Amino acid sequence: MGERSPLLVIVISLSVLCIDLGISDGFSMIRCQETERKALMEFKQRVRDPSRRLSSWVGEDCCSWEGIRCSNVTGHVIEIHLRNRHRSDVSYIDCSETDFDDDDVGCRWALHGGITPSLLSLQHLNHLDLSGNNFEGNRIPEFLGSFGRLTYLNLSGAGFGGKVPDQLGNLSTLHQLDLSYNFYSEDDFYKFLYIENIGWISRLTSLQHLNMNWVSFRNVSNWLQALNVLSSIQVVELAYCGLRAFPPSLPHVNFTSLTTLNLYDNLINSTVPDWLFNITSLEVLSLGWNYLYWHTPDSIGKLTNLSYIDLNKGDDWIPPFQLHGLNMTFCQIVPRPHFPKWLRLQTTLRDLSLSSTSIKERIPNWLPSSLEYLDLSNNEIIDDVPQYLPNLMYMDLSNNSLSGHLPPRITNIMPHLQYLDLSNNSFSSQLPLRISNTMRYLYWFDLSMNHLSGSIPLSFCQKRFLQVLRLSKNNLSGELPNCWKNSSSLFILDLSNNKFQGRIPDSLSNLQSLQSLHLSNNNLVGQIPLSLKGCTNLVTLDLAYNNFNGNIPAWIGESLPYLKTLSLRSNALTGRIPELSHLTSLQILDLSNNNLSGAIPHTFSNFSSLKRSSSSSDLYFNNYSYDDEMWLFIKGSELEYTTRQLSFDKVIDLSNNSLSGFIPEELGNLHGLRSLNLSRNYLTGEIPSNINGMQQLEILDLSRNNLSGAIPSTLAALNFLSYLNLSYNNLSGRIPTGSQLQTLTDPSIYAGNSDLCGSPLAKICTDDMPTEGKEEEENENSKDRLKSIWLYMCRAVGFIVGFWTICGSILLNSRWRIAYFRAIDSICDRLYVVLVLNVAMFKRKLLVGGQVD
Repeated sequence: MGERSPLLVIVISLSVLCIDLGISDGFSMIRCQETERKALMEFKQRVRDPSRRLSSWVGEDCCSWEGIRCSNVTGHVIEIHLRNRHRSDVSYIDCSETDFDDDDVGCRWALHGGITPSLLSLQHLNHLDLSGNNFEGNRIPEFLGSFGRLTYLNLSGAGFGGKVPDQLGNLSTLHQLDLSYNFYSEDDFYKFLYIENIGWISRLTSLQHLNMNWVSFRNVSNWLQALNVLSSIQVVELAYCGLRAFPPSLPHVNFTSLTTLNLYDNLINSTVPDWLFNITSLEVLSLGWNYLYWHTPDSIGKLTNLSYIDLNKGDDWIPPFQLHGLNMTFCQIVPRPHFPKWLRLQTTLRDLSLSSTSIKERIPNWLPSSLEYLDLSNNEIIDDVPQYLPNLMYMDLSNNSLSGHLPPRITNIMPHLQYLDLSNNSFSSQLPLRISNTMRYLYWFDLSMNHLSGSIPLSFCQKRFLQVLRLSKNNLSGELPNCWKNSSSLFILDLSNNKFQGRIPDSLSNLQSLQSLHLSNNNLVGQIPLSLKGCTNLVTLDLAYNNFNGNIPAWIGESLPYLKTLSLRSNALTGRIPELSHLTSLQILDLSNNNLSGAIPHTFSNFSSLKRSSSSSDLYFNNYSYDDEMWLFIKGSELEYTTRQLSFDKVIDLSNNSLSGFIPEELGNLHGLRSLNLSRNYLTGEIPSNINGMQQLEILDLSRNNLSGAIPSTLAALNFLSYLNLSYNNLSGRIPTGSQLQTLTDPSIYAGNSDLCGSPLAKICTDDMPTEGKEEEENENSKDRLKSIWLYMCRAVGFIVGFWTICGSILLNSRWRIAYFRAIDSICDRLYVVLVLNVAMFKRKLLVGGQVD
């Protein structure tokens, strides 16, 4: 037996190997089911795929297609992975009106369209990820609730809108559900996901992870009771959902496995309930940007597993845990706004936000040295910046009451700082010469809205990693340094509202990453330099309120294809407006208060961004949470606006120049334009009759020109018009009426047009009279007509009676007839005798007269 053992082992090994090879060969022969392949092909045909992500979806074996995973045993499709990997932050992207050929990679790689019901054939599907695509505001299909084996469903940031279907409650095996950040804009109207009845969530008995950030719960009151049924739930994300209150009590807390509860930025205005602190498994608790307070603060001590907390806590109290992050933004710190002293015991604290908590004291020197992130913005903090935080990388002290000199050694006490915002304080020193030398990785530097003086040190424009430099609204002076050659990462440069002089330096041509350049409200001179032609990624160019002269260079319309805002107002520019029609993304064009001449280009109608209504794709002019600021003349007033305020405004302002000629009819094609100001020029001709094509127009100012003719009746079709000024032209005729024009009742709108008439002017049109006069005149005319009728009737009756009285008697009575004719004969004879005698006497007088002669 011992001699046979090696042989037996070999035989058994070979047998197992053969079986294994057979099984493996069998697996290799398994292919996807034909019905499932056809279902996927129908899905492919239903969507638009501009980046050809589904180009591999050809052939018979769908298991080899990109994004498809099949079972090795049955060949059934079990997973679909079609996440748009080029959209890492779906919360700020909207592809609803994006051209697939533009520079938005995230939208270009998205699938667009709808989900076909053919997917119902994939009954073995357990994983479905369609996040980051664009399903164009369509509702989430109800049939998704029929995938009985689904454990993972991710539809986040996919452009869905409307009601979340209750049928999703049928997915009893679901472990993770993500519907966050879905919205879609259409015709200036936003479609968000919303929930009417939360009851279906309680049927997801296997759910562990729920993310519904930005899904509206505004009409849902029992949201927490539904979640409390889910004993397996671990993560709940309900930020930005419009939640209004905590239920004051829960008889039994069932979700004892909960580790993350995020209710950030809702409308909760109530006391934090005690039952919340019975969820001892909590590690992350985010309640910031609500309106919360509590009466029993010690109850938070039960949450011994907390590593991140975002709520308010104002007592001097020793917590039983060590936090890594604390966010108390917008919270009420009781009994008074101050730095809670229990924070000094948090030796591992890395992130601290006490923004918008109304703190009115100095920054304490006991802040944990472990801090890496510090946000104390929007308070009333006084005195100076923190003295020693060696690990700090992010510090925001904006919108406080800090004053005095900038610490000259700030770079030494915070050598790792990457983000520094000290804007809107009262610092009054010069800029430190070496502030940028030590902080090698500084990418955000904002000292705007202070009282800083002096010039810009050369070190400021030699930071390779600097992306945002904002020094606006100070008292800085001198010439702009010509040292920007190494600032290749600069994204935003805002030096506006200072006292800089001289010309724009040539080295700005190296800023090829620059998207926002603000040099307005200075004393800069010369022509707009060719160096700016190199800033090919500019989105905002604001050179307003300077002393630039010469022509507007033609290369602006040729070399800056991404420009959305161009403001050159209040300079000394001359010449004609160049060809700008290639600026297809342009939303704000302000060339007012210059000396421009010639006609308005007909090619303005090519501004494709002005042809469509605003959408959320226009909300952000850059990738940062930063507000560009600029001056615009809106509704007769010159005010400073931010790009968030102007995010939906589309403006053309050519006012106060020397432009001549007609108003181009092509402007009527700018359907999305909201403000048009052509006032104070020398424009002639009539107001175009197709002006109603500017359907979104809210502001129209054509005052102080030489326009003539009638006001077109189509003006009344501008349903959003709220400001109108046609004064001081040569317009004539009746002022048109309409539903929107009837709200504009100020007579000054039409002042200086002597030939205009009608409401709201006092001048009455010639074919109009007061109502009482018209009634009296109509009454008099009616009486005269009645008199004339009676007169004619009487005459006719009298004639008939007289005629038949005489003629009838003669015709009917023979004696009267004989007597009548005898009388007529007698009269004729007498007249004849008289006539003959008179003729004889006349002849006799003629003969006697001739003899005398």
